[in-house]
Formats: sequence, C-alpha cells, structure tokens
Amino acid sequence: RRLMWANDFPHSDSTWPWSQQMLAEHTGELSEAQRRAILCENVAELYRIDLGALC
Repeated sequence: RRLMWANDFPHSDSTWPWSQQMLAEHTGELSEAQRRAILCENVAELYRIDLGALC
C-alpha cells in the first residue's frame, strides 16, 4: 500500500493524452483492488481525502 501513480500533465513530455491507455497497459496484470489502490485509494489515504465526498 505504498505505491501511487501520478501524471506529469501539462508538461509536453508527459504521457497525456495517452495516460489512460498507458495505465491500462501497465496495470493489466493487477487485480482491480490493486489498480484502485495504486490509482486512487493510496493517495487519498496519504492526503486524507474523503473519496465519498467527491462522488
């Protein structure tokens, strides 16, 4: 539970606008729970973001 993903947008050398495709390729072998933790839950826990309040 110590891994997070971040994007470098709007820098010209970032993965944007292909970030979602790149993430799908790089996380394809992970479980849904692992993907959710890396892409959302770990950073929310670190910064104490209430994900329920965002939806």
